[in-house]
Amino acid sequence: MEFIIEKEGKMKNVWLKLWVISTCVLTIACSKDIDVPYSEGDRIYFEYLYQDPNYAAKRLIVRDSLTVSMGLLPDETKSFEVKIPVLILGNPLSTDKHYRVEVVEKGTVVKGVTTAKVNEDYMPLQETYTFHANTWSDTLRLVLLRSHLSPSFTLKQQKSVILRLVTTDELKPGIREGHEVKISMNNYVAQPKWWNVYALGYYHPQKYKILLMFNTEEFYSTVDILNDASRYVNALKAYLKDNVVIDGETGKRVGFDNLIDMDGK
Repeated sequence: MEFIIEKEGKMKNVWLKLWVISTCVLTIACSKDIDVPYSEGDRIYFEYLYQDPNYAAKRLIVRDSLTVSMGLLPDETKSFEVKIPVLILGNPLSTDKHYRVEVVEKGTVVKGVTTAKVNEDYMPLQETYTFHANTWSDTLRLVLLRSHLSPSFTLKQQKSVILRLVTTDELKPGIREGHEVKISMNNYVAQPKWWNVYALGYYHPQKYKILLMFNTEEFYSTVDILNDASRYVNALKAYLKDNVVIDGETGKRVGFDNLIDMDGK
């Protein structure tokens, strides 16, 4: 799963309606074996099965990792809190109970290794977390930090942290597939999945930011968001023609179809 953090406002709803996308775009890992330990004691696990939104009928897919792309956050925003679902195995608890989570160097259930550093890329974990009574699911919160992640789209730096549930006297890990979860993070403006579906030209982060600038009543009140997406394309072309937008990494001008040398060569 990938979270692409967008600016707040109606533009987000426009893209949701216009291109029928989810804000989550995603790293999916599959597994055939499911180990369900039903020994005594209350057990919890990270949510790892997800209803595929592209199917009306029940179709579960495995997603034991997620990617958080923070490139569109305002520059003054230095952190982002990611919410990770935790589920109870069996009946809801009658009283609040505590569980523990640890960071591991390498996954045994999920693929990958931890490359992120505590206090640099994420805030330290709490000693314990609370799974509340009378609920089927709860939320583990992890605060990610941006300042040590490169915003370069060319470099595409990404770091990961693997979390694992730890056995306590009150709560134990449940279904093996949900023992671990991998959180990957980046600070560049990632390409949305829907970009290549429409005639938006080659992808460049500046072009995506320009599209988000069309977050005005005057613009989208005149657009049939279900049938007239071409107006967004035309508006993007016109903006790039009338305004000099520079790619900060190469010094070239951002055009609709490619990067353009400023000296004309």
